[in-house]
Amino acid sequence: MKTNACVLIVDDEIETCALLREIMEKEGYDVQVAHEGQAALDLVIGQHPDVVLSDIQMPGMNGIQLLMAIHQHQPATQVILLTAYGSLSTAVEGIKAGAFDYLSKPFVLDEIRTVVRHALEHKRMLEENRTLRDRVAPSNPLNLIQGKSPALVAVYKLIARVAPTDSTVLIQGESGTGKELIARAIHANSLRKDGPFVAVDCGTLAETILESELFGHERGAFTGAISRKKGLMESAQHGTCFLDEIGDISSTLQSKLLRVLQEHEIRYVGGVDSIPVNARIVAATNKNLKNLVKEGKFREDLYYRLNVVTISLPPLRDRLQDIPVLVDFFLEKHGKTASKHVTGISSQAMALIMQYNWPGNVRELEHTIEHAIVLTGQSTIMPQDLPETISTHSTSKPTTNGWKTLEQLEREHILRVLDAYKGDEAQAAEVLGVHRKTIQRKLKEYGLL
Repeated sequence: MKTNACVLIVDDEIETCALLREIMEKEGYDVQVAHEGQAALDLVIGQHPDVVLSDIQMPGMNGIQLLMAIHQHQPATQVILLTAYGSLSTAVEGIKAGAFDYLSKPFVLDEIRTVVRHALEHKRMLEENRTLRDRVAPSNPLNLIQGKSPALVAVYKLIARVAPTDSTVLIQGESGTGKELIARAIHANSLRKDGPFVAVDCGTLAETILESELFGHERGAFTGAISRKKGLMESAQHGTCFLDEIGDISSTLQSKLLRVLQEHEIRYVGGVDSIPVNARIVAATNKNLKNLVKEGKFREDLYYRLNVVTISLPPLRDRLQDIPVLVDFFLEKHGKTASKHVTGISSQAMALIMQYNWPGNVRELEHTIEHAIVLTGQSTIMPQDLPETISTHSTSKPTTNGWKTLEQLEREHILRVLDAYKGDEAQAAEVLGVHRKTIQRKLKEYGLL
């Protein structure tokens, strides 16, 4: 993005343009002005402004037509529509066509400043995301991480910064958030990418078996050890060893793992010789290791050895705007089978998906789409194709104290009223006693626009 962001103002009213120019210039932006749609489009194609503030009602090319033309020629430019109260339905059309936001006349000056700043920040995050993805091969695991929410963009940036280093990485997140996928992305973008990636599930193996799997064993070290066996850490030489569910290992193994991290060497079970290892450690857990340290269940020195760089993956319920992106991705991934070709999802089914709390996170969402693809008899997923848990329990999860937040209750109530009036936003707004613009903004927050 340019050092000084560029804002293009489009309105056939000269006074409005003058007011908006003054506001934007005081914010430090470079400002251009056009009084009709075609002139504005020419400036967009030639000058590539960051944000366009456009009136909807203009002679010739109106604001909606200009919006669609801008998306065709310069899709990175963020468009904010300006509308009078009487043209609210047209503004809704603009939001659905891809406008970043819309503002009503007469203007609230602070709202204009805030929305433009948000549009610029959104453009910056999208550009950083695109730059990062352009740097990786199509087969890179990073391309399997889907989403553009601020929380996920922050994860992309962390991966880009930490991958080229040899630092130990701790990935934290609930089950199903994609911790192993992040670990594979780190490996694939590291200097060790030509080496092996070895994953170890620390949560499913007994202590003695896990120790043998990690470090290897000598012949006769225990019953059944009929030959010498190399461990997974040694197998990860010059590559990456991914220790999943690290919070589940015993105190004895914690001590031995700490020695490996400190000395960069291992010792076979039943052996006396030290074997040097050169493997990067990436660990993951769905537990709070800091709390386990306080409770005396996890070694503090090992925690700090693992916690050189921490990547925290947000649960799916905290990044709702990524759900439509993920649904499209899983439809593309699983929708083409020998017997059918499923390419879309109905708005009613998507509404149910957006309301559900997703305790199993991205993994559960993928399984849900797979389930629906198998059951549907047409090219579009319908509500009846979804698992019963989605259709009957699509409500917000209570907080840890058993109560729902006001935000959760508000979201549920709005969606229920909309459902009762079959998606009619005007009627829902009247029942709820709010402006229709408020309904639109809430739906945008929920990822339904």
